[in-house]
Amino acid sequence: MTTNAHKPEQIAEEIARTESKLEELQHEIAEIGEPAAHDLRQRVEALKIGENALQRNFAEAQAGKKPDLERMKKVEALLHHIEVEEASVQHEADFLHLGAPSSVSLAVEGSVRLYDLGARGIKRILRDRRPWRSPFVNRTYKTLAAKFNLPEEDDR
Repeated sequence: MTTNAHKPEQIAEEIARTESKLEELQHEIAEIGEPAAHDLRQRVEALKIGENALQRNFAEAQAGKKPDLERMKKVEALLHHIEVEEASVQHEADFLHLGAPSSVSLAVEGSVRLYDLGARGIKRILRDRRPWRSPFVNRTYKTLAAKFNLPEEDDR
């Protein structure tokens, strides 16, 4: 492994790139679904903790007048470890994307389709009438009088 301890700008760019890859990986794992991606989600959370530690250590190493070279080497080693683990998680996520969808996601998709079908059927039968809606909600006396052929003036 080549060290870039003398080039903190390059390390900062690699940290930013790793952080953006981690965000993309988190979104990709969310697309996989919960039963299959549970372990990957835990590994990504551990990587996020490592990423936060990496950023904190990098900021502390840069805090002095002159960067601490020994600490920068440790930051770079941690960065390399995070990149390797991130690549491993990415490989497993790609593998899970190749597989068939889980039974839970299929059940959820089926129930959503069934609900939509029922909602369309109810809308087709009732059209614009909704018997459960009160005729007095958000209505004035004038609109009720016009709708139900009542006298225009309030005789109360």
